[in-house]
Amino acid sequence: MEKNIRDGATIYCTLGTCKSKLIIPKEKNARINGEGQAVVSDNVVGVNITNFCSCTRSFPPPPCTPAIVLKWQLADKKHKIQGELAILDKCILPCLNGGIIKIEKSGQIKE
Repeated sequence: MEKNIRDGATIYCTLGTCKSKLIIPKEKNARINGEGQAVVSDNVVGVNITNFCSCTRSFPPPPCTPAIVLKWQLADKKHKIQGELAILDKCILPCLNGGIIKIEKSGQIKE
């Protein structure tokens, strides 16, 4: 069963050398039971997405600087939170540096 993604979910980039956490700002309206829920527009570097240490696209690996221009992909068109498509654990976020950001853990209490 697909899971909603919430604040603090563990994410990784296929070219990154470390994992990160998805950040949903407290003022964001997409909430379920008071918990911040991720939607496709939660793709902003420095707000929702931080770096993944180093980028292995070249050698030696330079510091990771995510370059995101698209929203989260593969969202279920029927699954919305306050009018926006929700991110589910199958969603991906392409980086212009060649990596794909994926969800490792949903941030739900029960994984």
